[in-house]
Amino acid sequence: MKLSKRLVIWWFALSVVAAMNMDHSMMTDDESEADVEISTSIGSNLSTIEPVAHEMKHQHGLPILETKLTPAERAYWEAYNTTTYFTIDSPKKSALWVHCFTLFATFFVLYPVSLVLNNVNSKWYLPTLLINLINIVISLICLKVFGASVPDIYPKNAYAKMSWILLFALITHFCLAVLYSASKWAAGIDLDGDEAYNQPFIPLDDLGNDSRHDPSNGTNVDLERMASGGSNSPSTLIDSHSDRENKYKDSIENQNGTQNLPFYDKDSLDLGNEDVEFNTNPPPLRSHSSFLARDHFLNKIFQSPVVQNLSGKFHVFISILFKCFNYPMLGYLFVYVITGIAVGNLFGKANRVFNLLAHFIKGGVFVTLGIFSLARYCGALSKSGLAWNKAVIFKNQVNTRSIWYKLTPHGMITMEGYESFLIFFYGTTNVFLEHLASPGGAWVAKDLQHVSIAFMYIGSGLCGLITEHILSEWRFNQVLVNTNINPTAIHAGSPGYSPNPFPVFTIFWTGILMSQHEQASEVSTMIHMQWGYLLSFGSFFRLLTFVLLMLVPNKNLNPARPFTELITSFALICGGVIFMQSTDQVVEALEYRGLTSMFILNVNVGIVALVMGWEMSLMIWKHWLQNKRQI
Repeated sequence: MKLSKRLVIWWFALSVVAAMNMDHSMMTDDESEADVEISTSIGSNLSTIEPVAHEMKHQHGLPILETKLTPAERAYWEAYNTTTYFTIDSPKKSALWVHCFTLFATFFVLYPVSLVLNNVNSKWYLPTLLINLINIVISLICLKVFGASVPDIYPKNAYAKMSWILLFALITHFCLAVLYSASKWAAGIDLDGDEAYNQPFIPLDDLGNDSRHDPSNGTNVDLERMASGGSNSPSTLIDSHSDRENKYKDSIENQNGTQNLPFYDKDSLDLGNEDVEFNTNPPPLRSHSSFLARDHFLNKIFQSPVVQNLSGKFHVFISILFKCFNYPMLGYLFVYVITGIAVGNLFGKANRVFNLLAHFIKGGVFVTLGIFSLARYCGALSKSGLAWNKAVIFKNQVNTRSIWYKLTPHGMITMEGYESFLIFFYGTTNVFLEHLASPGGAWVAKDLQHVSIAFMYIGSGLCGLITEHILSEWRFNQVLVNTNINPTAIHAGSPGYSPNPFPVFTIFWTGILMSQHEQASEVSTMIHMQWGYLLSFGSFFRLLTFVLLMLVPNKNLNPARPFTELITSFALICGGVIFMQSTDQVVEALEYRGLTSMFILNVNVGIVALVMGWEMSLMIWKHWLQNKRQI
C-alpha cells in the first residue's frame, strides 16, 4: 500500500515536470519564431532606417495634441481656435503688414530719433517730427483699410480707441513742438543748440582759462567759481564736462545783470513765472547750401503771424504742455504697440483680460526700468545727478521762490528715492487688484498669496522712503569729498546714488517668489522661473554697483558708468519682457504649437540685446551731436 502511494506521487511529479518542459519548449519555439520574424523585419528595413545615437523618448517639443492628455484636456485642445487677425483670410492682408511696419518704424526709429534731435536743439527736429506724423497717418489708414475687409472677431477692443487717441495726441504734440521751437527762435536762441549765437557778451576769462577744462582740477575750479557767485545761470545743476555749450552758461547775462534768455535749462525743474521779452527782430536761421530747403521751411513757419502771436502770449503754458507730451508720448507708443499685439492675437477676451493686464503691466514696469537704467549708464539726466554722478545745487543759482527749491532735501532726491516711492505707491494700489478676476467671490489662499507680495511692496517702499530721509545728510557730506567748497554755499548735493537696499530688496524677492510659483503647466512654470531668476540676478548686480561707487567714489561731475549697470539693465529688460509673455494665453499658444520655454528665453535674449544696442547707439549719437554741432 505504501509502495503504491509512493509510485503515484512519483508519477504525478514526473507528469508536472514533463508538462513544464513542454510549455518551456513551446515558448522557446514561439520566441525563436518571433526573433526570426523581428530579425527578418529589421533586416528588410535596414535600408530605410537612419542610424542615430539616441532617439527622443519623451514628449519634449511635441504639439500638445500629440502628447498624452486626459479626456478633458483633449476636448479643450481640440476646440482650441488659432484664428487671429494675423491668420484670418483677407484680400487686404498687405495693409495689415504695412500698418505693422510703419508703426514699428515710428516706435523704434522715427520718434526716438526725434527725441534725440530735440535734446540737442537741432533744426532737423521739426522735419523729423513731421515725417513721423505722416508715417502714423499712413499706418492708421492702412489699419482702417484692413479692418474694413475682415469681420469684427474682437468686438469692443481697446486698440481702435487707442488709435484715435494716438492720432490726435501726435497732431497736438506736433503743433506744440512748432510753437515751442518758435518761442525759442523768437527769443534769439539758435535752433542748432549754439547758445553763444546772437549773444552780446562772452567773458574773456571763460575763453582763455584753460585750467577750467583741465581734467585734473577742472571740476574743483568750476565748482568753486560757481559757489563764489560767478554765475546766475538759471540752471540749478552744474555739470562742467557734459556739453560744449556749458562754457557759455555764464555768458548769457547782459551788462545790467539781467538775463537775455527766457528759458531755463532743459534739465531744470523750475519752470518760473517770468514773462518773456521777445526780440522784435529775431535772427534768421543760418543756412547751409545742403540745408536751404529745411531752413526755408522753418523760417516760413516761424515767421507766421499766428505762430508768433500764440508762442509769444502763451509761451509758459506751451512749454509745460510740450514737456508733458514729449517723453510720455514714447511711453504711450509702447503701450499702444503691446495692445496691438494682444488684440491682433485675440488675447484678453472676457475674464481673461485680468490675467493679461497683470502680466503686461508688471512686466512693462520692469522693461521701462531696465531701459531707463541703461539710459542712466549712458549719461542721461546727469545734470539731475541720476547718471550715477555727483550733482550740486548752489544757493546763488536757484530761484528761492520756486516750489522745487523748497521741496529739495539737503541730500537731493536720488533715483533710489523715486523707486521707493513708486514701490510704495504700487503696493497700496495693488492690494485689491489681485481680486479683480473674481469680484464678489470669497478670498482664497491664492488671493492671499498674491496680496502678500503687495504687502511686501508697501513695507519695502515705506522703509526705502525712511532710509532716504536718514541718508540725506550722508549724501550731502559725500559731495564735499575731493572739493574745497564752503558748505554754506551749497543748497543741496548728492554723490549720485544712495546706499538704500530696499528697492533692490523688492526686486530680488519679487524674482525669487515668482520663480517658485507653481503654474498649471510645466512650460508656464519654467517661464516664470526664467524671469524670476533674471530679476534676482539684476538686483544682485545693482548691489555690486553700490559697492563699486562706495569703494571708488566720484571725484567729478561726470557720469560714473559702472559696468555692473549694463548687466542690471539687461536682466531687468529681458526679465520684464519674459514676464509679459508668461500670461496664460501666450503660454497656451506656445504649448499648442509645441514650443518650449527655451524658445522664449533664446528669442528674448537676442531681441533684448538688439534693443540695448539700438538705445546705446542713440545715446552715443546724441553725445556726438552735442560735441560736434554739425546738424
